[in-house]
Amino acid sequence: MSVYLIRHGIAQNFADTDFERELTTEGRIKLRDTFEVFADEIGKTKIKVYSSPLIRAVQTAEILCDFLNCEFEISDWLGYESYVDRVRKLKEDKDINYILVGHEPNISDCIYRITGKVEIISRGSIHIIKNAEIK
Repeated sequence: MSVYLIRHGIAQNFADTDFERELTTEGRIKLRDTFEVFADEIGKTKIKVYSSPLIRAVQTAEILCDFLNCEFEISDWLGYESYVDRVRKLKEDKDINYILVGHEPNISDCIYRITGKVEIISRGSIHIIKNAEIK
């Protein structure tokens, strides 16, 4: 089991609320390029995809799931809470790879607190935490 943390793609700078910021055309194009390669790499493994409820993350998950030919579930905690405890609980299910579509600084915080690694989290980037790294 691995947990893949994906930051949403490039989004609009402004909208009426932060919740409503949508992906830009550039963001969509870059995600398609990234996810096409990722879908080949992850193959036919068992996966479960969760997304933050914020529009830019949902749109990112939609593009991802088109390539993976799967559905996703919206999880409020991916928009508003630390991911650390939730990722640690996912370790219990060793047969499924989890993909979490979320935001900064939550992704870098989770990676650092679980693995001790400092990573740059660009929009649309994919980061992996392997089961053995989760303590």
